[in-house]
Amino acid sequence: MCDKLGIEHRFALVMEASQPKNKNKLNPKWEGPYRVRKVIGPGTYRLEELSGKEIDHTWHGVYLKKYYV
Repeated sequence: MCDKLGIEHRFALVMEASQPKNKNKLNPKWEGPYRVRKVIGPGTYRLEELSGKEIDHTWHGVYLKKYYV
């Protein structure tokens, strides 16, 4: 079963998230990579760092993109 981003719910997908904490012209526009920890609802995700540490807020799918290793 896949959602709008094509995330297969039984597999962990590595993502990058927009809206970094420090908004500056020269800073990166994306932060991460993160792993999808849980799908909260349609288009809403709970993320974790690759080390397993959970990110404290949820992300909407429009602010995520797939990260290719």
